[in-house]
Amino acid sequence: MRLFVFFISLLIALTSHSQWTPYPDELERFDYSGDKLQEYWPQLAAATNLPWPDETYIKNMMRELPQLADQLHQLAQQENAHSALKATLNKDYQSLALAVQHVWRLHFQGQYQQAYELGLTLGPAGLFPAIYAKLIHTTYLINDTELKQQKFIEVDQIISDILPLANNFSFILFGDAYQKARRLELMSTTAATASGLLGPTQDSLKQLHQEDPNNPLYSAMLSGIDAGIIQRVGTFVGGMTYGADDDRAIELFTQALKKEKRLAVLYHEFAQVLIRLDDSDHDQKLEQALQACIELSVFSAEEALNQQGCKRLLTQRLAQNDD
Repeated sequence: MRLFVFFISLLIALTSHSQWTPYPDELERFDYSGDKLQEYWPQLAAATNLPWPDETYIKNMMRELPQLADQLHQLAQQENAHSALKATLNKDYQSLALAVQHVWRLHFQGQYQQAYELGLTLGPAGLFPAIYAKLIHTTYLINDTELKQQKFIEVDQIISDILPLANNFSFILFGDAYQKARRLELMSTTAATASGLLGPTQDSLKQLHQEDPNNPLYSAMLSGIDAGIIQRVGTFVGGMTYGADDDRAIELFTQALKKEKRLAVLYHEFAQVLIRLDDSDHDQKLEQALQACIELSVFSAEEALNQQGCKRLLTQRLAQNDD
């Protein structure tokens, strides 16, 4: 019942939403209308490893997460429920699958606010891509540190409510670890250590990586956590206290890039890991990663934003070398 009230409160909150920072005009535009989304899904989902969200996927998710299925059923009975939700009362999950696909379409096109708002109207089935859209928007399109923290905490509150009902769903577990890792990046060393987030976030990412070592995002975020620890407290204390190791951080990315070379996000995150490690021995790796990133063909707004980040880092790097 609590989660049902939570969804209703989220829908009410949409009536008073603030305008989100738009996807930059200067970046590449993407069109995944019609069948294009499914055609390009292998490239678009290369980072998340999510299957195509068709009717079978939605049914399987509801069967595996029965408590969320109950919430979806309750929401579908509301008078103002989305038509795709209402259709599930007649065992029609095709309409819901098409609506969830549209959430992803909006996300990959850089229409993050629209993706988030539509996802929330679709109950548990749309909540996961909605959260992902908000995480990516907050990470790359909000510059104010205080506002960025606030938005990540909002996601934390959403996930805290839904996680007990979906604790075996790896995508929501990753979303939880992701927002915590991003919050840690924004904190001072003292605040990060006192937050209580560091150990659990590292442990969660280790578990996800162990269960699915082929998922490149798990490797990237785990490596980022280790590099952040070393940057803050040094190699010796980081290794003794948290088991962080700079060689392992680099090896995680080496393995990820061997398996998946198409993702700007991997090169962008790898570059930031090398910068945190702050070792001149890694200068060549850093420049190679940034150069590879900017030469990629990107297939989504999320990847274009990461490529933009690589260009900025390379520009800063070249300026430093000139000095």
